Order: sequence, then structure tokens, then C-alpha cells
Amino acid sequence: MQVFWEIWHTPLFRNALLAGIAVGTICSLLSVIVVLKRMAFIGEGIAHAGFGGMGTALFLGLTTGGMGGAWKADLVVLAFCLATALAIGVLSRRRHVEADSAIGILLVAAMAWGVLLTDLHRSLRHTDWYVRMFGNTRPPPNIESLLFGSLLNVGPYDVWLAVGAATVVLLVFAGLFKEIIFYAFQETVSQVFGVRVAFIHYLMLTLLSVTIVLTVRLAGIVLVTALLVIPGATANLLSRRLSRVLLLSWLVGMTGVVGGLILSMEAGNLSTGPCIVAVLCVVFALAYLLQFWPALRMSAVDAPSK
Repeated sequence: MQVFWEIWHTPLFRNALLAGIAVGTICSLLSVIVVLKRMAFIGEGIAHAGFGGMGTALFLGLTTGGMGGAWKADLVVLAFCLATALAIGVLSRRRHVEADSAIGILLVAAMAWGVLLTDLHRSLRHTDWYVRMFGNTRPPPNIESLLFGSLLNVGPYDVWLAVGAATVVLLVFAGLFKEIIFYAFQETVSQVFGVRVAFIHYLMLTLLSVTIVLTVRLAGIVLVTALLVIPGATANLLSRRLSRVLLLSWLVGMTGVVGGLILSMEAGNLSTGPCIVAVLCVVFALAYLLQFWPALRMSAVDAPSK
């Protein structure tokens, strides 16, 4: 209880906790769909596209301090993630290029673009023409914190953004729950029954993009995919009933977020992302080991409700 008291009364950790609960909830929900549709690599490609957006925002002078700069930079990152997601969707559905090839090409292209613009910004930020065009811009951010996440990247603005966006994502998911689940289990059959498969497909890519943008500050670009894969994969090890899989996925996600934040704080402000992923991996390993005791798994998880 002392740890939670310290977290709640430390603004930095409180902001990270509230933002983490919000993004962890939608990540855990989407994680079930990501695992069922085998979209983990797509999520990785979208996440890395965010680095290209960050490099572009930095070069254009949109990463200045305060909420004004933050929302402009977020829009640029979101635009890059959405463009990458839609490009992957178009290429993979029309079979012009295999999905894994399209993801690999767009992933490295976005990363290279982000590094290139970051280097250009570092070289040009003090030149006269650059200052006249974009103003006095801040120094390049800590690349390590962008890649792996940091508590220092989470402020009050991020909390409101995460809670608001998470609410919208949850409402969209609730309104189209049956169609999304039908699409996830049987895409071809769902189309026969009138489900707008193409619309749901691009909607899922859009929701993934929004969720990744929300999660980057907490978990980083490299590790954000873990929150979109491990909760759902762990839940599927423990149960095959959809309602319980969704609940277990949420519990695993919350365990990872809260446990990772506590570990980050207690170990001396370690990077948030690796701590969250470490806790998630431990939970996944325990769930996997539980498979060697099937009787225990069945009685603990899949016992019929009374």
C-alpha cells in the first residue's frame, strides 16, 4: 500500500499510472483481435512509422514545449501511423505485395526518414534560414526514451489525451463488437453474412494506429507492440471462452502496466517500457508453464459459472 501511496502523491508517477491504465485497457482489448488475426507484425510496422512522424515533427519545429506543440506533433505522428496502416492494408488485401514484404519495406522507410530528419534538424537548427522558417527549435529528444519509453515523457496533457481517446476507441469497439468479433474469427464467412469486412479491416488498422500513438510515450516505439500482443496471447493460453479471454487479457495488461511502473519506480527510475514488458513476459511465462498442469488450468479458468 505504501508503494501505491507514493505513486499517487508523486505527479510524475500518477500521470504515468493514469495514462497507463487508459492505454493498457484498449491495448488489452485490441490485443485479443491482434492475436486472433495474427496482426502482430502489422502493429510493429505501424509503431515504427511513428518514428518517421516524430522526426518530421521535430524538423518542422512542432515539438516545442507545452500543450500547443504536443498536439501538433501528435497529429504528425498519427498521420504517419495512419498512412502506413492504410498502405499496409491496401497492399496486403489487393495482393500486389505480400503483407510481410510491405510491412518490412514501410517499417525501414519510416525509420530511415525519421533518423534522416532528426540528423538534419541537429545540423541545421542554428542556421539563419532554418530559424527564420521554423523558429528556434528545441534540441533533438533523447532517442533512447523514444525507442523504449520513459516516465518523463508522460505529462498531464498525455493523461487527458489517453483517457479521451481510450473512451472513443472503447465506444467504437462496443458499437461494432459483434461485427469485429465475427471478422476476427471468420473473415470470409462474416462477409457472406453481410459484415462490411473491408470497413472493419481498415477500422481495426485505424484503432491500432491511434492506440500506438497513445502508448509510445509510455512503452516506446520498439516495445509498444508488446502491449498489443502479450495480453491477448497470455489470455488465449488460459482460456478459450471469448468473455474470459477478454477479461484475462485486461487483467494481464493491467498487471503489466501497474507492475512495470512500480518496478520502474522501485528500481530507481528505470525506463518504463522495458519494465512493463518484463512484467508482461513473466506473466506470459507463468501462463505457459500452467499448460503443464491442464487439470489445474481447467479448474481455475474454464470451470463453468454457477
